[in-house]
Amino acid sequence: MTKSILPALALLTLPGLVAAQSTVTLDSFSLDDDPKPNAAATEMRDCLLDASACASNEFGGGAKFTLDDVVNLGVVKREPKPPVATGTPTTAIAVIDRTKPAPEPLPTIDLEVLFAYDSDRLTPQAMAKLSSLASALADPRLQGSKLVFIGHTDGVGSAAYNRELSKRRADSVARYVQSTLRMGTSQIEAVGVGFDYLKNSHFPDAAENRRVQLVLVPGA
Repeated sequence: MTKSILPALALLTLPGLVAAQSTVTLDSFSLDDDPKPNAAATEMRDCLLDASACASNEFGGGAKFTLDDVVNLGVVKREPKPPVATGTPTTAIAVIDRTKPAPEPLPTIDLEVLFAYDSDRLTPQAMAKLSSLASALADPRLQGSKLVFIGHTDGVGSAAYNRELSKRRADSVARYVQSTLRMGTSQIEAVGVGFDYLKNSHFPDAAENRRVQLVLVPGA
């Protein structure tokens, strides 16, 4: 009797079990759980730690940003320089030090975050990717920096519209990561640049141009 019942039970329960395992919902991502490392998180972490060794087409190869760049975007403030002491006027001409090295690019990765058309609402697939990012950022070597999320779009549509859309999408990503990592509002910023920094300038409508870029600003 037992042998005849078990196959029948398996037939009754297996479809439901398969559906439950393959369905991703918002409830699948609990903010009470610590981020779990996975292959994507490891690759994101490694690309942030050493951009020259990043072989990922998605995470690497994006726009480079220096501290001056993020200051110009208005998301990071630079401390004002102390005033120059007053004294006897001089006619000496300032000499530009051309041996000074160029500013180093900040650690950065690109994230192809999925959104519905004309929407800034994160999909479950996007949240899964951002959960991997949260796991990567838990590495002690990446802590202590301000997170700046920069939204990018493809080259289709007006500049004003794309800049506004990219800002809304960057905001959505920043809010999710901030909640996941329980970060203070001063530790994370978001800005949209529209299609100013196309990843694939030869094909402005290419999918890889639609992304959210993370830039780490140490000590900001």
